[in-house]
Amino acid sequence: MAHNSSIEWTESTWNPVTGCSKISPGCINCYAERMAKRLFAMGQPNYVNGFTVALHEHSLELPLKWKKPQTIFVNSMSDLFHEKVPESVIKKVFDVMNSAPWHTYQVLTKRAERLESIHSKLAWGRNIWMGVSVENKNYKERINLLRKTKARVKFISFEPLIGSVGKVKLNKIDWAIVGGESGPHARQIHSMSQRHQCAWEYTEDEKTRSA
Repeated sequence: MAHNSSIEWTESTWNPVTGCSKISPGCINCYAERMAKRLFAMGQPNYVNGFTVALHEHSLELPLKWKKPQTIFVNSMSDLFHEKVPESVIKKVFDVMNSAPWHTYQVLTKRAERLESIHSKLAWGRNIWMGVSVENKNYKERINLLRKTKARVKFISFEPLIGSVGKVKLNKIDWAIVGGESGPHARQIHSMSQRHQCAWEYTEDEKTRSA
């Protein structure tokens, strides 16, 4: 568990699973892979196998021990819905999140197809937020798959925004993150049009509810 996370849209991170593999252009300059290499060089035991997908049983129940309510980014160093993460492990992570409802959990994936295929088998407490990453227009289908899930709170991460996404339907979407890459070889953010669209959608929604 990392307190006071440097990620601006969360408070802490929890990594019962670490490691991942590249699946789309947004992964090219993966910050987690860079961090894993650094932690491996430092001798951090969770990264003895580098960025290979691994379950850390000793980290699984950490949120139960953390009594102060926090907003927690789940698996900042992995993707919970990676094909190498067994369904049984995903269910264990959800069991812990539901057993510590005083926290708010933010789960983010690029593997929306797997999310959609197993979401009905998972227990979606109100404190579990589910999001998908969309880096350009070729991956907008992830949003439609997210919409099909039973998550009570759904969000999109347009980060890193490396290409045009175009108009996006935001019905049933509660929150959006827009940003670019950081670190060496960072690509230029495409535009901030998604932020403007989200602001417009929010304003129009407020007008409708006030009418």
